[in-house]
Amino acid sequence: MAVKIIKCPSCGEEIVLTDLYDGMEVECNLCNSVMIYNEGKLHVLDTNEEFDIYELEIEEEEFEEENDEFEEDYYFDEEY
Repeated sequence: MAVKIIKCPSCGEEIVLTDLYDGMEVECNLCNSVMIYNEGKLHVLDTNEEFDIYELEIEEEEFEEENDEFEEDYYFDEEY
């Protein structure tokens, strides 16, 4: 189960956080950007920028809707 789903501040890729604690290291699988979570903020190590975690958060409903679109496409491909 995901604690939070956020967008990478560098590339916009969705990152699923399964745990969240101070000093936690988060890495984006797409751009390999490394971030450290501390006191409600993500510190991007590459650029020394800080982002509020709540600004990057994606609602789980939005995440599920995007997954539904892919399932529908797969359903239509299977009929042929």
